[in-house]
Amino acid sequence: MKAQILPAVQFAFKDEQSRADKLRGLVEFGPYKDLPRPPVLGFVFPDEYRDQANRIYLSLKNGIGSFKGVATTFRFPLSKDQVFNISGFSIRGRNHSEAAKLYEEAILRWIASGKGPRPDLFFVLHPQTPHSEADTPYYACKARLLTEGILSQNVTIDLIRDESRLRWSAANIALGAFVKLGGVPWIIYGEELSQELIVGIGKSYLYDPQTRQTVGFVGFTACFSARGRFEFLTLAKLASNRDEFLRLLGEVISASLQKAEALGRNISSLTLHVPKEMGRQEMEAINRAVDAHKKQNIVQVFVMKVSEEETYFALDTDHKDGVPKRGTVIRLSDRDYLLYTEGREEKEPWLNFRSPVALRVTPLFRTNQSVTVQSVLRQLHDLSQVNWRGFNARSKPISTYYGRLIAEILSHVPASRMKLLSTEAKSLLEKRMWFI
Repeated sequence: MKAQILPAVQFAFKDEQSRADKLRGLVEFGPYKDLPRPPVLGFVFPDEYRDQANRIYLSLKNGIGSFKGVATTFRFPLSKDQVFNISGFSIRGRNHSEAAKLYEEAILRWIASGKGPRPDLFFVLHPQTPHSEADTPYYACKARLLTEGILSQNVTIDLIRDESRLRWSAANIALGAFVKLGGVPWIIYGEELSQELIVGIGKSYLYDPQTRQTVGFVGFTACFSARGRFEFLTLAKLASNRDEFLRLLGEVISASLQKAEALGRNISSLTLHVPKEMGRQEMEAINRAVDAHKKQNIVQVFVMKVSEEETYFALDTDHKDGVPKRGTVIRLSDRDYLLYTEGREEKEPWLNFRSPVALRVTPLFRTNQSVTVQSVLRQLHDLSQVNWRGFNARSKPISTYYGRLIAEILSHVPASRMKLLSTEAKSLLEKRMWFI
C-alpha cells in the first residue's frame, strides 16, 4: 500500500485574507461575503417560552462566552426593530404531536393574517425531541415554512436553559442563521479553485406518517465550487415508484450539468460525488446523463463514489494512539482509496469518544483521463474542512454530508405538499442553504 498526506487547509475571509482558524479569521477579517442588508427576524414560541426567546435574542445580539455577538463576528447589526414574534399559544401538557400541530397552526394564522413584515428567517423555539420521532415541532415548522418559501433556524429550549451549552452553541446558531440568510463565512483559500465544481447527488424517501410506508422518492443535487462556496441546488419532481425515480434522477443530473454550464465561466472540471446508498441502477442513470451531456464551458466530468468507511482503518505506529494525521491518503487497490478527513490534530481524545472520519473513495467514470485521482482527493479533503454546520463541525465532505441533511428534511414533508417545493418555493430552495 502507498500513503501520502495532503496539505493542511487554509481558509479565506474578507478580501481573500487567509487564516487556519475559522472563528479567529471571522473576528479579525470579517466574513468572505457580507449580508446585503440587516435581516428581519421572526421568533416562533409558545407563551411559556417568552423568557427563553429574549435570552437567545440577547445572546445573539450581545454575545455569550467566547462568542462576541453577530455584529462583531458576522458584521451585521441586530436590534429590536428587526425582530417580531409569533406567540399566543401554549403547549403545556401537550405531547410532541399535539405541540407540533399548535406550532403549525400559529404559523398558518400569521401567514393568513398578512400582517407584519415578511421575515428573512424565523427562529423556532421548541422542546428537545427524539431524533427518530417524525411528528415533532421541529419537522412540522421546518416543513411548513419551507413550503411557504420561508427559512427557519430551530433552537431547543433545553439548550437555551443550559448555560454551559448555550455558551458554546450560540456561535453555531448564529453561523447557521448567517449562512441561511445568504452570507458566506469562509471558503477554501485559493482563487484558482473556483474553476472546479463539485456536485453532490442524493435521494430522499417520503413516508406516510401513520403507516411509515414509502409513498414517494425525490432525487436532488447540490453544487459547490472546490472552495466550498454554494452554487445551486436542483430538486427533482416527486416520483411515486422506483422506475419513475430513476428517470427523474437522470433528468435532475442533466439539469444540474446544464446549470453548471450556465454559470458563465470556464469550468476546468466537474466532479460528481455519489454516496454509498446509490445502487447499480442509480449509477446507470447517472452515467447515461453524463454521457449524453454536450459540454460547452465544462472541460471534463468525473464521477466518484464516496462513503464513510468502517471496514477499513489504519494505524500510525509512530504515534502513541495510532491515529493517522488529518489528510492521510492510503491507496487500498487500483481503484480504492482511504482518506482521513480527521486525525490526531483534532481536540477529542479518540480512544474515549469516537473514531476519526475515514472516507472510502472509488473512481467510477470520467470523460477525460487528464483528471487525476489526487486532485479529487484534495477536493474531498478541502470540502470536509469547510463545513458550515458549526465551528466545531465534524470533518465530512459537504457534497455528501449536506445531502444527508437535505434528505432528512425532505422525508418529513408531506407528499401532498411536496409539489409546492418544486413550484412556489423553488427559487428559494435552489438558491439558499435552507438545509444547514
